[in-house]
Amino acid sequence: MNKPEDKRFFPRAMITLEAHVRGSGKRFAVDIVDLTVYGISFQSEQALDVGSKIFIDIDGSEEIRNNALTAEVLRCDPSSNESPDHHAVAAKFIYVNDEYLMDSLALVHGKKTIS
Repeated sequence: MNKPEDKRFFPRAMITLEAHVRGSGKRFAVDIVDLTVYGISFQSEQALDVGSKIFIDIDGSEEIRNNALTAEVLRCDPSSNESPDHHAVAAKFIYVNDEYLMDSLALVHGKKTIS
């Protein structure tokens, strides 16, 4: 059960997965930390402006198929004092397709459906 202060409708699924983000005329690799049906968090060497629109190309895995998603940056904070050139980014999806919805639902509920 989600904590009262947690406003998510779906739980997070912790996942180690690579992706590429396109935004502000740049394309760069990121490491996904977790995702939900409605959003994603990842580690990035690039700082992103809060409110900016980004495109996330997920590199497929056993859990999630290759996918291209559109999101809005909600938060971009330095990851830690140990690696100040990395940023913890949280974004909410603006557009998701049916494939992503099915894969992410299976993932957050612990039911793998991809072969």
